[in-house]
This record gives sequence, C-alpha cells and structure tokens, in this order.
Amino acid sequence: MKTFTRALARGGTGAGVAVLAGTVVLAAACASGGGGPAMTAAEAEALLGEYAGRWVLDESGSSPQISAPQPPRETATVVTSSQDVDRVQREFEAEQRAAAVRYNTLVVLRRRPSTLELRVDGVRLVYDPSPGRRISVPVDGGSIAEPGGGEAVRTRIFLDGPGLGIEHMVSSEGQVHAVLEIVNGRLRMTRTMRVFGETVAPLVLWYDREQPGS
Repeated sequence: MKTFTRALARGGTGAGVAVLAGTVVLAAACASGGGGPAMTAAEAEALLGEYAGRWVLDESGSSPQISAPQPPRETATVVTSSQDVDRVQREFEAEQRAAAVRYNTLVVLRRRPSTLELRVDGVRLVYDPSPGRRISVPVDGGSIAEPGGGEAVRTRIFLDGPGLGIEHMVSSEGQVHAVLEIVNGRLRMTRTMRVFGETVAPLVLWYDREQPGS
C-alpha cells in the first residue's frame, strides 16, 4: 500500500463572480496586422493617444473586488494499492498544476490599480499593471515577460473592435484579458479571466481622467 498527500485547490473567484461554463475567446488581432510593415511612432500615437494620461479609479461605479484566492495548501491523504501508484501520482501532479494555474491567474485578475497611467513611448505602451510596477509593452503584436518574482506572466497588446486590449498569459491554460475603451470621456476597463476553457463574468472598472493640477 502507498500513501499520497493530495493538494486540493482552494479559493474560488470570490463573492459576486460567477463561473460561466464553456469557452469565450476574445477577438485578438495584433495591432500591426501580423506580418505587415512595422508600426511607426506616429501611427502608435494615433492609435493610442486618446488613452494617454493619468486615470483615477471610480470605486463606487466599478465592480467590487473579488476575494483573495488562497494558495492550494489544503491536503488529503489517499491510500491506494501498489498497482495504482503511477495513476495516482499522475492525478496528484495534474491537480497540483491545475491549482497553481487557477491561483496565479486569479492573482492577475485581481489587479486593481487606484491610479492608472498610460503613455505612448515610441511604439510601446507604458502602463502600471499594479501599484509600484510599470511595464512597457510593444504595440506591434509582440509580447514581453513581466519582471518580478513568482509565475512568469507574458503580456501583449491587441485590438478588440474599437477597444484596446491587454492580454496577460499566465500559462497556456490561464489568461486574463483587459479591454480598455473610452466612453463619454471616461476609461472603461473590462477584465475577463479564462482558465481551462472557463471564463468568469466580466469585471468592469471605471476610471476618470486626472486633470492637471488636481
């Protein structure tokens, strides 16, 4: 007989965030149109200029923050016969990987900067994904690996109809999309998480442009 300690996924999407079954894929055309000519700084400015500025979160008009996910620390002991060792080991490792992907993706989904500064720097968009962090993302369809510890997150810019999209890929099975749109002079950010073919109901954050001298 063999004994295994099995990791169980803890934490969900939190109160008020329903998990929707099925696959929802956002249209993700690269800003440069794929293999076309490289985008110039003037073209990048024309594309992104209206988003540039410092934006302040309107907490009262935004979706509530989701509950903080808990790392998958809870365990259960499974006793199995010797002939099932390989199968149980594979299941155990798969559960660990799935729990880690869901946890790390939820951490990215919870990013909620109280101020969001966007600016165009040549052919790159510079923004603050979370307090105290600043990254620069190319607008020609390329991606970057966000600096910092923990799970590596690849980020890229894409176009979503009239909106500007930012994709954070935690793994092949865990992504967060943030679509930015200017609506009546305000910035609306719609955040959606997709993990293992499921997506959460969108979280909508509203930002007001900070006026000079305020």
